[in-house]
Amino acid sequence: MGMRTKLLALLCALLACVSVQPAQAANLLVNGDFEQITVNRSSIFDSAPNSRPWGPNGPSDNIQQTVVGWESIGFNFVMRPGDVDTIGAVSPYAGANLILWGPGNGVANGLTGSPTGGNFIAADGAFRNGPISQTVSNLQIGESYTVKFWWAAGQQKNFLGATTDRWDVCFGTCDFQVNNAPDGYGMFLNGTVKSSSTVALPDKGFSPWKEESMTFVATAQTQKLSLLAYGTPLGQPPFALIDGISLEGGIVPPVAVPEPSTWAMMLIGFFAVGATLRGRRSIHVPRSARQQII
Repeated sequence: MGMRTKLLALLCALLACVSVQPAQAANLLVNGDFEQITVNRSSIFDSAPNSRPWGPNGPSDNIQQTVVGWESIGFNFVMRPGDVDTIGAVSPYAGANLILWGPGNGVANGLTGSPTGGNFIAADGAFRNGPISQTVSNLQIGESYTVKFWWAAGQQKNFLGATTDRWDVCFGTCDFQVNNAPDGYGMFLNGTVKSSSTVALPDKGFSPWKEESMTFVATAQTQKLSLLAYGTPLGQPPFALIDGISLEGGIVPPVAVPEPSTWAMMLIGFFAVGATLRGRRSIHVPRSARQQII
């Protein structure tokens, strides 16, 4: 075997040693941290506030709030940091912002903002409850997708009594039926639905933020992810908070990433091959010398 062949074989072996690492999983959702809003304030947001069976469900001053990428059909509020237990969020009722019990109004229940920072959603689970949702495309049928989010539970200021809270998560068609009763519960009519743990709160209570994870299997290339706050008792003020929502999954192609030591060996090999080829080209025997040899 010639020197050139040996060096080429060495380079092929080095390339075979390149480590293959999975690519970073991407969040398939838009604006999963709710930082992109159209009005820089805390307020209720509803995709069609004047078409609900219970009546208008938009801000009392008619300055419509939009959370980019998300739809809402319930009593759901986007909250900026520091507002939830102080000035609160603009509600459908003039002069009555939505505020939760917390240190900002004299209740030392441990209420804090989102652990991921920035805006979050506060959703009523027992009054005009309806989901926040986002449609996701380019899914791979039969593949698993994992939903992760942070959530906590609180109670509306000026209401008293024990409450419970949880999040119901739907992945699929997720058609939703709105109850015609003003204080009634909505419900998912189809899709795969999973629930978070349920937390129980005492009067003026707060349940700290915790991370939740659920896995679903895609049944179509385009599906809806819907998250519904559900609480008790009916008509009372249990509020579920949520932030940092992600949806990850599907087949992620591997990415070849050479280790630093492999890069060094490959460079040395390339230099060796180049030097050998240059050396072989530089050897020249004059014709007269060849004739003398003969």
